[in-house]
Amino acid sequence: MGSRWWLHVQASVWRFLMRIGMFLHDLTPPRCPSPSFTRTVPSDAHGNSAVIHFYLPPDYHAQKRLGHRYPVLVNFHGGGFTLGCATDDSRWSTMVVSEVNAVVASVSYRRAPENPFPAAVDDGVDALLYLAANAGDLGLDVSRVALSGFSAGGNLAVTVPLRLYSRLSSEIKEHFGRAESTQRLVDQTNELNIVGIFAWYPILDFLESRDHRRAMSLMPDKTLPAFFTTLFDESYLPNLDDRSSAFASPVRATDRMLATLPHDVFLYICEWDMLMKEGQTFVRRLEGLGKRVRAMMIEKACHAWDKSANPFRDQDSVDVLYRDSCAEMKAIFDR
Repeated sequence: MGSRWWLHVQASVWRFLMRIGMFLHDLTPPRCPSPSFTRTVPSDAHGNSAVIHFYLPPDYHAQKRLGHRYPVLVNFHGGGFTLGCATDDSRWSTMVVSEVNAVVASVSYRRAPENPFPAAVDDGVDALLYLAANAGDLGLDVSRVALSGFSAGGNLAVTVPLRLYSRLSSEIKEHFGRAESTQRLVDQTNELNIVGIFAWYPILDFLESRDHRRAMSLMPDKTLPAFFTTLFDESYLPNLDDRSSAFASPVRATDRMLATLPHDVFLYICEWDMLMKEGQTFVRRLEGLGKRVRAMMIEKACHAWDKSANPFRDQDSVDVLYRDSCAEMKAIFDR
């Protein structure tokens, strides 16, 4: 394993460069609005906390005063658990707000290498618990929650509900603090109902070597370069034993655990991505459990193709898929 100090240096440099890339990405019209407000999830015993960025329908405040509650999409950004921030998916968030008339809560989770696994997953769980506990004040209908994410965030869209339900299950014996914590979790999740997952080019298996996945890809030269994938994997999962955890590699989860996922799961897989095959494997696992899985292969597309820094890119081709996803999400919320 490389020095943690060197991982910190690399992460800092790439975070700076990614901010420039996302600035260029956002130049493409129309410009997306900033989040309307943020909320900080109460810190854990070590003073760590996540921040939730909220994107709101235009009539949100007036409708909330009338008692209306909105369905909510909880989104997790990409960046290999190491880079990126909660506003990177602002185009997706804006589309969901306008097409679905839902609130989007985009989670700024703790990043590696400063906070390795399972910090990001636990932040996602805590964000869901916070939304459930404050649903009335926030005008949210937490019986209609969908999860979405891109790349690493796509992983979290799957692993966060697994982690949440494991806390309520006797299948996995873990220590989560005070004895009454389990009752608190039951109380907080009483109304919480995750009805769908929308995972875009997620990483789902950390046990398969990157070199093997790259070699098996349709276009190896178009996959993420090794310096990125090494930074991501060593930053997030320095303990090799953690890589087999269901909360890191959901492809390795038991059928019983995967059965707790919502009935409707949507996976968007890029044809030239080294993650394509594990996405297809995961689809087959979920289908075998009776889930309604929609797998969309994005032809001739590289990983994170929708986050291109080229301001002259064909944004319409991305928006078509975003809009189709929103239509599916709205249909699920309207049931």
